[in-house]
Amino acid sequence: MKKAIYFFQYLPPWRIDVFNSMAEFYDLTVVFFNADLEGFTYDRDALLSRLKGIDARFLTKGFNVGSRPVRFGISSILKEVRPDVVFVHEYSSVSAALAVLKRRFGYRLYLTTSDTLDWAEGSSGPKAWSRSFVLHRAEGVVLYNKEVEAFYKKRFPWLKTGVCPNIQNPASILAMRKDFDNPLPDGSRVILFIGRLVPVKALELLFDAFAGVDHNGYKLVLVGEGPEKENLERQAERLGISGDVVFAGFQFGKDLYRWYDRADFLVLCSRHETFGAVINEALVLGCPVLASKYIGALVFINKENGLVFDPLDPSSFREGLQEAMRRYPSHNEGGARDGLLEVSFEDAVQTFKTIDNES
Repeated sequence: MKKAIYFFQYLPPWRIDVFNSMAEFYDLTVVFFNADLEGFTYDRDALLSRLKGIDARFLTKGFNVGSRPVRFGISSILKEVRPDVVFVHEYSSVSAALAVLKRRFGYRLYLTTSDTLDWAEGSSGPKAWSRSFVLHRAEGVVLYNKEVEAFYKKRFPWLKTGVCPNIQNPASILAMRKDFDNPLPDGSRVILFIGRLVPVKALELLFDAFAGVDHNGYKLVLVGEGPEKENLERQAERLGISGDVVFAGFQFGKDLYRWYDRADFLVLCSRHETFGAVINEALVLGCPVLASKYIGALVFINKENGLVFDPLDPSSFREGLQEAMRRYPSHNEGGARDGLLEVSFEDAVQTFKTIDNES
């Protein structure tokens, strides 16, 4: 079995299944190089316990330039593990170091990136330079969707490319369903948001739209924490919707997933988002979605499982809410619904094996 190292910023719940599947193809070491990334406060020990047959390490020596980590000790890990293959997520100083060290240690280098088409086409300045520097020394790149893959094939024709969305194995989510309880047993219909309470999520626009439609019988439930909470609480007061908005706080594991079972639909209204893992989670549990046109997870959405709208257009936002409220029936008793995710996890993760299959 080939040895591989995957350098990844931190350990999010939605990446564990991909790591575990890669460990079926490779003798895998995962190195987290920005593990204390602000805003991600998961139970690290619980997440690490879910990694199967993986050597997990944390690269902490170094410093940050703003939010960007510069790390020492990469060569030591490479010397110890002697990988055949190295994967690294996004274009950073760690990626640049791995591109430089590639000739010395003799591994094959593959990038993974969450670029959307807009981000890929609009890349300029230091990011564009870093991307070019790394990809001119890499064998290939794994993208989240075929649209971005087509851009990379044209812009970097020497690279091998593959597609694997930011996807979780439905089985790992559905295994928790037997332990779900009803987090809002008052009979209200639920419009659900899950994520950080930060400006990029455009929650102030969601509040405006919610206040602007007939939402009688609905609760708007926000699962998450963040610096915008007090501003949103004040806005809810001004709009007269405080009684219909629930700030549920940070939730994790089954306490998080039970909200998808309870909700009528999920709304993700980000101004921009490289992906949006909550879309995957919602569809696995049969919860339809109302999704911003500016997110990367549109690859999961079709006419049967969701609606797409423009959150920056107030009328589009209100119309999207109204259509979702009309289309998706009340689910106030919670319980099991059929899954709505049509992308195959097993097929998607094969990309990490096939992209290096010539060696």
